[in-house]
This record gives sequence, structure tokens and C-alpha cells, in this order.
Amino acid sequence: MAQARRELRGGFRGQAADREALEKITVGGLSFAVEYRHVGEEQGPSVHVFGDVDGVEEEILRFDCFDKTPHYHYGFSYIDQPQVLIDRAATGDPLEWVCGRIETRLPMMLERAQAGHLAASCDAARLGTVAAELLARGRALSP
Repeated sequence: MAQARRELRGGFRGQAADREALEKITVGGLSFAVEYRHVGEEQGPSVHVFGDVDGVEEEILRFDCFDKTPHYHYGFSYIDQPQVLIDRAATGDPLEWVCGRIETRLPMMLERAQAGHLAASCDAARLGTVAAELLARGRALSP
């Protein structure tokens, strides 16, 4: 994993989350947060999923529900995975779609992000509550 770890200086151009400023929701070994971000010409809510990877708290998933090009990242802070576009025509509202994935598909997404060991933290009832809270927070942040 160390060889695949992203270098947040140099070649990596993503914007790391300001973890200290985020109001996190913790469930088992996972933490979730949502913030409204302005990145270049883009803006919109970003949903973050954090957890322990190789003894370090990492941003495992990031969902950028931007106005122009909504997308998400697997292993945002530690592996070099390309962004995955969210197709509005197929999914509808990106924030609502993201919260639905957190509620119903998170264990599989953690596996794809090389963090399958955290799937045990995915209690279905708790994830439903987390997803609803993230959706409410994201809506409250949006203009």
C-alpha cells in the first residue's frame, strides 16, 4: 500500500479535506462529513468518508456533488484512482444518489477502495441514519 499512497505535494492536484473544520459523524471505524466546496469553476457539496488504512486515518471515499461535473473518488488520499463521473441523466440529484450509495452500497465501495476491512462498520440501520443526516446537512449547506 505504501507505494500506492498518494503524495499530497508534487504531482497530486486534488484538494485535501480540512479535517479539523469538518463536523464528523462517527460509526464504528468510519467517519462521515459533508461540506460545501468551491473548486475552480465548480461548487457543490462534498461528502467524505474517513477510516483507518494501514494505521493512518485516510479519506477513503470522496463524493463531489458539483454543479457542472459531479464525480467521486475511491481511496482519495492514498491510492491513485481516477475520478468516476456521476451521470445526472441516470442518477438524478447527485447528493441524493450519493447518500443512497452510502446507505446501500458502502461495503462494496470500501472493498473497491482497498479498505474492505472497514466493512464490519457498516451496520445497515446506522448507515441509513448517517445517509439521512448527510443529505439534510448537504441540503442545508447548498444555496
